[in-house]
Amino acid sequence: MTALYDTLGKGYAAYRKPDPRIAKAIAAALGDAQTIINIGAGTGSYELPGRHVAAIEPAAEMIAQRAPGAVTAIQARAEALPFPDRSFDAATAFLTTHHWSDLPQGLREMKRVARKRCVFLDQTFEGLDFWLLSDYFPEMVQHLSGLLPLD
Repeated sequence: MTALYDTLGKGYAAYRKPDPRIAKAIAAALGDAQTIINIGAGTGSYELPGRHVAAIEPAAEMIAQRAPGAVTAIQARAEALPFPDRSFDAATAFLTTHHWSDLPQGLREMKRVARKRCVFLDQTFEGLDFWLLSDYFPEMVQHLSGLLPLD
């Protein structure tokens, strides 16, 4: 299985660090959920301690960069989650849906495997002054402003 981040993800863990504002918002949104499927888990930046997490990631490059001690990621795609219905308290997807080949199917899969809630953090390119873009994805702001080609 190949994924976009098998190419783009080289060195990802070295330059993308978790943002405490994002982690705080995720923890609040998850509430009492203890079993969580993290879809598009990447290097595991937003897998909160003290929760039971199943990490799903399509890119082998990103799986290889997971920190020692992080949960072992399963190489799979959002559109075909390898779990029975209602397997988790919550399903999460953080900054990943733009990589899905079939957004409606991925959303159906999230709903299918979650008992309590689905928690998303996604990006929008409207209003480029949004702190997440300027602080966490400065190259995207430059690209969208026409200053930097994104290959």
